[in-house]
Amino acid sequence: MVECVVLSGPSGKITQFLLFLCCCGILAFKYYWDRGGRTVMEFLLDSSKQVIASGWIHLLNLGFALKLEAHYRADGDECDWYWLNIVLDCTIGVALNYFLLQLLTSIASSFVPEKAAELRTGEYRDDKGAFVPGTYLKQLAVWMVVVSIMKVCMLLLMVFGHSFLLQLAQLILIPFETSAEAKLFVVMIVTPLLMSAFQFWVTDAFISKKSDVPGLAAGEPDDDDFEQDGHGGRTKIDHG
Repeated sequence: MVECVVLSGPSGKITQFLLFLCCCGILAFKYYWDRGGRTVMEFLLDSSKQVIASGWIHLLNLGFALKLEAHYRADGDECDWYWLNIVLDCTIGVALNYFLLQLLTSIASSFVPEKAAELRTGEYRDDKGAFVPGTYLKQLAVWMVVVSIMKVCMLLLMVFGHSFLLQLAQLILIPFETSAEAKLFVVMIVTPLLMSAFQFWVTDAFISKKSDVPGLAAGEPDDDDFEQDGHGGRTKIDHG
């Protein structure tokens, strides 16, 4: 078996930058796929929270992969640990992020109810429609706490379940064990691209603003604002 190590230096940075551009493309595609509901500014603010948090998690993943490989050297290489970090973060981690976001937002709103409106994820404007930078920064801080707690939980999961998880990773990656280059390509390009695309898409769905009308997308007009004629056409009603 050939030992695989994660990319470092210029080649690693270029690879990660290209993956970053791909993930930004996924978010842009989702924005147009949703057919509106958010302004471009709201989309960029939502996306920036994910991008900043992903950069932080990426640094932690690289560090954890190196430390775990050094601690459990006989069990797996750096690529095994990096692959586990990515897969766990983008599956169990996404579900945990959703739960933690709801929990922390609820707790914060209970202790400071007058600030509850500022903690509604994806909403960055005051009652007059003006953008409030402080509201964005508070939501960003909450999100960074969420992903940091999630990462600690995933680290504990890997430490206490390292034997089973490494066997699972090695079983899935076994077709590439004879080539360090092939394994590295799967671990640092294919897996992060697919997993991050899933993570960004799902996360964007629950950190963006919600409609006040159940079942209605944010920004989408209510059916009560239209009347239907005998030919099936719809005309907007002027309530003024």
